[in-house]
Amino acid sequence: MTINSDGLATLAAVVRGGTFEAAARSLHITPSAVSQRIKALETSVGRVLVQRTKPAVATADGEVLLRLAKQWDLLTTSAFAELTGEADGEHTDPRDRPRVHLPIASNADSLAIWLLPVIVAMQERFAVAVEVLRDDESHNTEFLRTGTVLGALTSDPHTVRGCTTRRLGATRYLAVANTEFAAHWFPDGLQSRDLARAPMVAFDRKDTIMAALIRRHTRAAIAPPTTYIPSSTEYHRAVELGAGWGTVPQAQIADALAAGTVTQLSEHHVDIELYWQHWTLNSPLIDELTALIVAAAADYLV
Repeated sequence: MTINSDGLATLAAVVRGGTFEAAARSLHITPSAVSQRIKALETSVGRVLVQRTKPAVATADGEVLLRLAKQWDLLTTSAFAELTGEADGEHTDPRDRPRVHLPIASNADSLAIWLLPVIVAMQERFAVAVEVLRDDESHNTEFLRTGTVLGALTSDPHTVRGCTTRRLGATRYLAVANTEFAAHWFPDGLQSRDLARAPMVAFDRKDTIMAALIRRHTRAAIAPPTTYIPSSTEYHRAVELGAGWGTVPQAQIADALAAGTVTQLSEHHVDIELYWQHWTLNSPLIDELTALIVAAAADYLV
């Protein structure tokens, strides 16, 4: 089996552009040459790698090689940056060194609460530029499957092919509300009737944490009036200001609880397990990023 870098680059260009013609334009070759490279790669590995649809998408086997293409880019760019720095030595202004692109995926709460210092530390220690793609923690492995990111914070414990999974702990969500709001809408705690009519704040329509908390208090099928705030910091503020009740990470709401501006509505809580999945690759950058993520998560997750 022979896999060459031209074939990998062509596969990535086809999936990125959606058509063989778009890949040809980006690679400055003919569509026929693109087709020949893809066929040669498929023949070499004995697998169909691209679904010839519009847009063209990678098959499950193609996704494996798509990740390999991105991994090859990371390794070669890292090596180039390292060699450039070593070759020029002290004559090079470190600010002029090329930066390696590090795409990762995160859920909003981790990004708002504890991930930013990790990004800063990585960019202080290495010549890198971190890109964060944000989605719900239950959906972030899709970025890994397509090779879009090198690592993802996810609630999915099932390891993506070619990746390694590390359990970090759980984000604990508490049911809380503005103190005056709680007194008005929930004078007797989270009762079914009050849950059905009290305004509720959800992150977005993928948010299942609220539903999980409600199920612990009632078996009735209820549809509370809901305000959607798709930003972790603003979600927290909306609950604290009285837009509705919601489930907020314990680490994020601790100060407001201590100050008495919000009230915890229930002894029940919801724990969302969080994992760090990343490419199984011998890379100092991924190793250091993993170590920083594990250390930071230990301070905030349960």
